[in-house]
Amino acid sequence: MFQKSLFLLVATLLLGCNASKKLSRNTAENVFYSYQTNLAQLQDDKLSVILNIPGLEENTATYCFPKIVPGIYGAMDFGQYVQNLKAYDNDGNELAVRKADVNCWEIERASEISTITYDVDDVFEVFNFNFGNTYYRSAASTFSDSTFIINNNCLFGYFRGYTDKAFQISMDKPSELYAATSLMNTSRRPEQDLFTASSYHELVDNPIMYSEPDTAIISLPNISVEVACFSSSGRNIAKDIAKHIEPLLINQTAYLNNQLPVDEYTFIIYHNLNTEQNGYMGDGLEHSNSTLILFYMPLDIDVIKENIYGIASHEFFHILMPLGLHSEEIEYYDFNQPEFSKHLWLYEGMTEYFTMHMPITTGAQSLDEFTGILERKIRDMETFNTDLSLTELSKQPMEHQDQYYNVYLKGALLNLCLDIRLRELSKGSYGVQNLVADLTEQYGKNKPFKDDQLFSEMVEITGFNELESFINHYIDGTTPLPLEEMLMKVGLRLENGHVKTIETLTNQQQFMRKAWINQ
Repeated sequence: MFQKSLFLLVATLLLGCNASKKLSRNTAENVFYSYQTNLAQLQDDKLSVILNIPGLEENTATYCFPKIVPGIYGAMDFGQYVQNLKAYDNDGNELAVRKADVNCWEIERASEISTITYDVDDVFEVFNFNFGNTYYRSAASTFSDSTFIINNNCLFGYFRGYTDKAFQISMDKPSELYAATSLMNTSRRPEQDLFTASSYHELVDNPIMYSEPDTAIISLPNISVEVACFSSSGRNIAKDIAKHIEPLLINQTAYLNNQLPVDEYTFIIYHNLNTEQNGYMGDGLEHSNSTLILFYMPLDIDVIKENIYGIASHEFFHILMPLGLHSEEIEYYDFNQPEFSKHLWLYEGMTEYFTMHMPITTGAQSLDEFTGILERKIRDMETFNTDLSLTELSKQPMEHQDQYYNVYLKGALLNLCLDIRLRELSKGSYGVQNLVADLTEQYGKNKPFKDDQLFSEMVEITGFNELESFINHYIDGTTPLPLEEMLMKVGLRLENGHVKTIETLTNQQQFMRKAWINQ
């Protein structure tokens, strides 16, 4: 599975409460959760964790680890890796603790809680073709003396009802290990990092990789991008990768008119060497200010760069959605009993469409290359259930995991049709880029929209009542996408799964193609 030229891409909807480094600078004085762990004291792949916390108001409090995190659609039950959890009062007396379920513990006399201690086992040993007990390893953690992949949902818990409180994480470590993360690090000591986060959402939204440093910086007009890598081969690869993806990021920022919602970003890349040269696999999890990418493949820098290029393009566009534009279901995500938004067609489908659309509009791709991508997506889309609407898939992703990948196929092609339709209605002046920008201006990262109101907001904000029928048929309904009709409007003919360029265009087709892809 996923051998040769295929990779698994898990694109998360992690947002948190306006997660960013700047917001974290002001959290230290308001710290509620104060965690400590020591990477140098790893024993049997386990880390010991100490939480110092003031007493809570309740008589009985519930301390939890997530069942699931945004962007994965199978229960991970991170509490199963936690052992020996104990709670103490200020005098060191042990408080009564009862295991409520696999992820949660009930603690008596919660107003007297001073300290909680426990041990955490890693979720997987090494990233390779052996999946073990977990499928979503980019949401999990692995610990070794030389390298730590830490998804904070594995290592640190929260009290139910207190996810909006500030965190401070003290990480003692060997001095030679470097922390690649977008979390704010206020420590200046080589053997300790001190991270802050404004909430549990922000903490979970910022993975950390510890390894010997291999980094490169890409400086763009409005953003600084760090590329941090580890390769089990011992080779430094960050500079090669950064050089390869820099033109991509330049084109993407230009595509977004140099208006980006973040000013710092981190690509965290872990490469485990496959010495047998018989295939490769990757797993990526996107976050608001970073992307974690895991690879298992031979030490072929061209293959590594090719796969990272595809993931980086999609994930970087996620700074728009859901970071800048998202629903209340994402803003107030419940890690143990989540409700899902019905707008994956926007978060993933639009993001994937931007990934397709940007290269052709910036001249980085030929029309033939672009139509080849369209053909592959159309062909792959046809293998999925045609009786499942995008909104139903989005609302019930755990029940339809085998259909989830269609959001990158049908979702992207839907937005292609929507883009052309908007260009037609606006006489070329308005497309989905404008729609996303207008919706972001109205809502943005500080103001989530109501899930059931977005469609009516789209009609109102564009002024095109015709969108209501489009939405009802193709997003909320199961009517086959009008690909043949829409592509014909821009001088492309869809026949038997092939997209052909019409030789002689009408004036209207020429105008529409120019407005759509700048050609």
